[in-house]
Amino acid sequence: MNGHAMAALNPVETAWDMLVHGLRVDGPMIQGAPGTDLATVRMGRRRVFILGHPDQIDHVLHENADGYYKSIEYELLRAVLGLNLFTDEDESWRRHRMMLNPTMSKRHVRGMVDLMVDPIERYVDRLDDGTDRIELEMAGQMVELTLDVVGTALFGHSFRDVARKMQGVVTTGLRGAEVATRLLMVLAPPVSVMRAAGGLIHHAPVLPPPLDGMQWVMRTVDKAVWDLINDRRAHPTADDDLLNLLLSIDDPDHGPLPLRRVRDEVTTFMLAGHETTANALAWMWYLLALNPDARARMLEEVDTVLADRRPTVEDIPALPWTTACFQEAMRFFPPAWVIPRVANRDDVIDGHHIPKGSTVIVPIHRIHHDERFWPDPEVFDPQRFMPGEGKDRHRSAYLPFGGGRRICIGTSFALMETTLITAMLSQRFVFDLVPAHAVEPEATLTLRPRNGVKMVARRRVAVAATAVAA
Repeated sequence: MNGHAMAALNPVETAWDMLVHGLRVDGPMIQGAPGTDLATVRMGRRRVFILGHPDQIDHVLHENADGYYKSIEYELLRAVLGLNLFTDEDESWRRHRMMLNPTMSKRHVRGMVDLMVDPIERYVDRLDDGTDRIELEMAGQMVELTLDVVGTALFGHSFRDVARKMQGVVTTGLRGAEVATRLLMVLAPPVSVMRAAGGLIHHAPVLPPPLDGMQWVMRTVDKAVWDLINDRRAHPTADDDLLNLLLSIDDPDHGPLPLRRVRDEVTTFMLAGHETTANALAWMWYLLALNPDARARMLEEVDTVLADRRPTVEDIPALPWTTACFQEAMRFFPPAWVIPRVANRDDVIDGHHIPKGSTVIVPIHRIHHDERFWPDPEVFDPQRFMPGEGKDRHRSAYLPFGGGRRICIGTSFALMETTLITAMLSQRFVFDLVPAHAVEPEATLTLRPRNGVKMVARRRVAVAATAVAA
């Protein structure tokens, strides 16, 4: 990986990069010839198939979705997030997805726009210290901002204090999970063992490092969420936030959503929702700084549509280039960079026998950089996502939110949130990279900037004045 992009690799090279350099495992057995669309890797007890074509991905995520479960790595997330749409399976998942779909419909998300705009407006005002040059680390800033936005949309009030506390929690948790994932790729313990270990970590009074760090993460998350849920139950509101929507669910066959399930869904929206969005925004600001023509077009669109006023829900469709910049950044650096699945029965993909229990990996980053599906894939080009573009694109060639029936339920929320963030920050500032700062991707559970993205925010009034003087 380098500071600007990770080269597109054929499946065998991808297997080597992901499972050797990424997971530090010695002596993998790789089968397959360069240029083929499927590679097989033997990792300890596990046999791993890495898919290289959207047709193969379609088979796993769409056509034979019942034949694949989420892999053992998701048990790490279940230990923290609980049982929710992200970690659930089978009939329980289907039932809860049907119950929760209305809460994240475009109609409800559009009603949350004011809840999103308020914390963004507060953030911009805090950032603007009156000077013409503000140095900041963009990845960390976006973590704080998106957690406040998601928290406010969830709970209807400022989430800034919790956001600051959670920022370090999330970073610690992701890096600890990366180490654990490397072990799981080789050891592949039974699910029952993983769930027992999660319970032990959560409840044990004393644990040695690094388990004590994981326990701190789990307990901090748990307390923050339960405090907010209990406060809402004690002090009901009529707000249109997501917590009220979850608490108001009353299924004709199963009754209200259990409070434990409310907690688990809220935790997932809060953590998974903000972490991936924050990373994608950090990568977007980085890529815009490297591509000034795309940035100039975005600034012109924001000025034309919004000038200096507060955006409304009606403005979002009028900002297609702004939205496209974020979508292209998610193609270039997808925060969810792989999708692992495990076959729950024997299967055949492209003539290859997939034995029950095998792990199948969808390498999202590689697919996003395959020139067969993306002309000039190493070029940052938001035009790919403008209205009317991409009609012939394979549905499994772009997977930043996953695919199939398990596509992220928060997709509409994320696109609306990021368009508002991008537009409102760009009303006031333009962001440039700090010279000589190396930006390097780090593949934890998400693809994030290892050393952050150091940038300089310049007030646009000052930028315009300089241009006129020149």
